[in-house]
Amino acid sequence: MFNKTVLKSTVTKKTVILATVAALFLVGCGNDVNYKREVEGNDDYLNSPTLKPLIVPQGVSVPAEAADFYVYATKTEGGALGKQVDIRPPLLPIPTVADAYANYSNGIVTLNAPANSGVWSSIPNTLNRKNIPISSSDNNTIRTANAFILSDDEQQTVQASYVIQRHTMGGAETITVALNSLTRGVEDLSSNPLEVQRYVITLFNAIMDDAAPPSARVAPAKEESDSKDANSKPEDAKSDN
Repeated sequence: MFNKTVLKSTVTKKTVILATVAALFLVGCGNDVNYKREVEGNDDYLNSPTLKPLIVPQGVSVPAEAADFYVYATKTEGGALGKQVDIRPPLLPIPTVADAYANYSNGIVTLNAPANSGVWSSIPNTLNRKNIPISSSDNNTIRTANAFILSDDEQQTVQASYVIQRHTMGGAETITVALNSLTRGVEDLSSNPLEVQRYVITLFNAIMDDAAPPSARVAPAKEESDSKDANSKPEDAKSDN
């Protein structure tokens, strides 16, 4: 005899299993952010044979060597290859206050801005918003404790601590942002220039975003005179005809 209870139980179990598999698939796809930093396409070129040395017979002259089209002899000589190449573009420091200039060099972002720009006073709020604890601070130096930071294009968190300093002279101030430490698990990233640049400039731009005046956040309205000129052109054309 047909047992409806057994059938219902079987259908329920299958539904739960399918839903679980689908959820795991979606989670796996959602967590895979490698596409943001890995090059796409065929990488069969990595299997190319190693170049053989050029043998020049005696009495035959060859052109002088030039590095314009240098071909590496081994796969490891030229650095990262294939999926190991990080294709993310380097970040740039963006000053958002008037009469300010920012520059990145050797792991440090330097901002030159008017002393009344309000950048320095906004830094504690930025650190709090980014969940970066302050270990010590005074009028000219802010040191942070280690903070766990997860970038939207990384799968693992890093631990970073920063040193932010200010020097004032007359009506201007110079603010520098630098890393004190940068690690991912047991790996020390402080000697990796790309990683250092990414995390230093990311914090600096967050500071500048909070310090930006309201006028920098709103697109300027189109002037009314422009719309009047645009509306008057068809009439002028008709009158000419």
